[in-house]
Amino acid sequence: MVTAGIVVTICRLSPATAAAASPHHSQQSRQNNVINNVGTSCIPHERDALLTLKQGITKDPYGLLDSWRGGDKDCCHWRGVRCSNRTGHVLKLELRNVHATRDDDYDQVRNTALVGQISHALLFLDRLFHLDLSMNYLNGSSGRIPEFLSSMVSLRYLNLSGIPYSGRVPPHLGNLSKLQYLDLSGVFYRISMYSTDISWLAGLPVLEHLSMSMVNLSTIVDWPDVVNLIPSLKVLDLRYCSLTCANQSLPHINLTNLERLDLSGNSFHHPMASSWFWNLTGLHLFLGGSNLYGKVPDELGVMTSLQIVDMSFNQNIGVMSMNLKKLCKLTVLDISWCFANGNMMELIEQMPQCPSNKLLELHLARNNITGILPSQMAHLTSLVVLDISDNYVSGIIPPGLGKLASLSTLDLSGNLFSGHVPSAIGKLANLTLLNLGSNKLNGDITEKHFAMLAKTEMVILIFKLLED
Repeated sequence: MVTAGIVVTICRLSPATAAAASPHHSQQSRQNNVINNVGTSCIPHERDALLTLKQGITKDPYGLLDSWRGGDKDCCHWRGVRCSNRTGHVLKLELRNVHATRDDDYDQVRNTALVGQISHALLFLDRLFHLDLSMNYLNGSSGRIPEFLSSMVSLRYLNLSGIPYSGRVPPHLGNLSKLQYLDLSGVFYRISMYSTDISWLAGLPVLEHLSMSMVNLSTIVDWPDVVNLIPSLKVLDLRYCSLTCANQSLPHINLTNLERLDLSGNSFHHPMASSWFWNLTGLHLFLGGSNLYGKVPDELGVMTSLQIVDMSFNQNIGVMSMNLKKLCKLTVLDISWCFANGNMMELIEQMPQCPSNKLLELHLARNNITGILPSQMAHLTSLVVLDISDNYVSGIIPPGLGKLASLSTLDLSGNLFSGHVPSAIGKLANLTLLNLGSNKLNGDITEKHFAMLAKTEMVILIFKLLED
């Protein structure tokens, strides 16, 4: 999906004007000057610590650490190392494996990653505030998160995501009181890290980003109470954590800064309306595959700052009756694979009714939607993705779809559309995927249908033709 963030309008100013206009200009300049690998050489004992860290690496397939050589006295020029320009202290280590993602399989990660263990020598980098070792195979012989990391109290950023750790998440990480970013997300091919108590998170009072996706939290019931103690949180990612309930009653919501809440892939098995998060505002809300059911609460309709709503892969929820008319900032709606019953016209009438429509993606696949595709679809002029595949939508394909100039994906397959394919489809110059397969379409396909489809990578035009 297209992930829409907060939209910020920036005026173009000349460099001199911008410098004068910005109250943060001098501060930002000082920060850029501090983390700059030009000037003061690195501290000798910190250089030795980095070389010790390298000794613990048994495999480096892309030569990430090739520049880390004993003969080079200035470690501030080494790849992935950032130092203070004033003191020479190492401030940042950025050793992420950029050749793999968390969705890749075991072989892809292991064949591209640094392999080995994280050395205690990191403790000698006592000014280090940014540590990114993500997507590497640095789980060592123990396979666990090293407990000594909890002594690196200067850290503000810690990313260990995608490292195939097992065992308990060390609660001593709560000692890192300066942390603003913490990512302990696991990987799909090995979900074996767990926690039975996350109360230690209360020791991270300035935390803004917390991701523990694919960490087993199945025994923790009070998780909403714990995260509610961190009002600075902007991102909370607890996907596939085996959480069993989100229907706790929170007398007061402190998470007023929360922008993104992802609870996808959990096992709540309770009514959606009883969940605690409906009083939040300004969210990207991801609830896909979370086993919630029942009526979508009316509170959704007044969450006017919502930008992303993902309720996909939840059966027996009333997604077709959601009132989204006031959600003028909505950019993504995904209710695919809900097997929900409803009428297409009624659903479109519930879409945002705003002078400026911002909806970019509409995912409706694998439901039981009937009726026709209304001409009002042409008013959703910002759409980039329209997927209504595998429903029971009938009638003609409205020519007005040709007005959706931003469309890159149009999937109408697996429905009951009949009649001719409108030549207006050929006006969609940004289209990269067009799927009209498994319908009851007929007629000729001419050059007009492909007039501007230069970007189309996959065109599936499978018609059940008339016998003639």
